[in-house]
Amino acid sequence: MASRSRDPVRTRDKILMQASREFAAKGFDGARVDAIALRSKLSKNMLYYYFGSKEGLFVAVLERMYEKLRTQQNDLSVRASDPVIALEQLVQHTFHALIKNPEAIRLMNEENRHKGRHIRQSQRMRELYNPLVDTIRFILERGHEQGVFRANLDPAAIYLTLASLCYHYLSNQYTLGVALGVDLGAEGSRIQWLAHITELLQAFCAKTVPAIAVNKVSTRRVSRKTPNATA
Repeated sequence: MASRSRDPVRTRDKILMQASREFAAKGFDGARVDAIALRSKLSKNMLYYYFGSKEGLFVAVLERMYEKLRTQQNDLSVRASDPVIALEQLVQHTFHALIKNPEAIRLMNEENRHKGRHIRQSQRMRELYNPLVDTIRFILERGHEQGVFRANLDPAAIYLTLASLCYHYLSNQYTLGVALGVDLGAEGSRIQWLAHITELLQAFCAKTVPAIAVNKVSTRRVSRKTPNATA
């Protein structure tokens, strides 16, 4: 009791760090509160004191994960940039935030497997994402005022597009790498993909749609010869 009252913030953070690792590695059903308590060097009762239940702990882990991603997206900082550059920065920040937080992808996969059952209990998700949508709306409206973006672009749809293109590449990089014969984890492949999706979004938002260059993800591909194929 004395230790939790001395530094409750630090204790809570320590629990969440170990819980994130456990849930990311084993999923909600496979994770064990006993193991989290052991690695946190705290009693199991202490975890329940802070989070109430295993489910409450998982909700807190998800909130911490989303908060960390949102901080690294730096969306508020891009408002001062030129609209085209701001959109590019937002894509880059989102992609690199996911690269830096591989646990986030596993946690999101797990929560989607549960159809969002736990995150629905969160009181913080909307407050985390409303500023992001507002920032995208600000960028799109300013771009339209300056004559570089077309009108009536949906900020939520733009975010869903850029988040999907960043997330899917990283969450499925191993299976897609085998299927396509491409090392999607290589730095060069990631740089090319980031440039590709940035150009796609800018082209979609642009008032005058430019020609889009095709960026090869990698030069190393599996050769598959088809008999009697013609060029």
